[in-house]
Amino acid sequence: MILFKEFETKTGCKLDALDVTEDVTDLVRSSGVKEGSVLVFSPHTTCCVMVAAPGAATVAALQDAMERVAPVAAYYAHDDLDVRTENLVEDESANAPAHIFHVVAGRASECIPVTNGELRLGTWQRILFVELDCSRPRRYCVQVLGE
Repeated sequence: MILFKEFETKTGCKLDALDVTEDVTDLVRSSGVKEGSVLVFSPHTTCCVMVAAPGAATVAALQDAMERVAPVAAYYAHDDLDVRTENLVEDESANAPAHIFHVVAGRASECIPVTNGELRLGTWQRILFVELDCSRPRRYCVQVLGE
């Protein structure tokens, strides 16, 4: 059995960590899969998927790490539109730190085991869809695999 669903959302701001665990849990349950896995994927280069404890402490830790890895005040050729000539869009913003943090610390996807029809997450683990840039319409994909 393979079941795929794409969810649409709108993020609130930089480092908005949306808890999508219930959406994923509901899809796994409706799939009828008892043993397998579920993949949660972000098709965006400035959003990531994380299995982590939700809450303000997690967001604060991400903010601190992001600033150390890719300081907002630093110069990035990506954000210099006098230098950059590729992948330009009309509403371009200075978002190099978001791209860098995604490559260094973020993840495009997480794979979670499913046993007895349930996600095998730890006690404090939740599936978070994390915005690394700014508020905008986004989507995340969930694929359930198993029998």
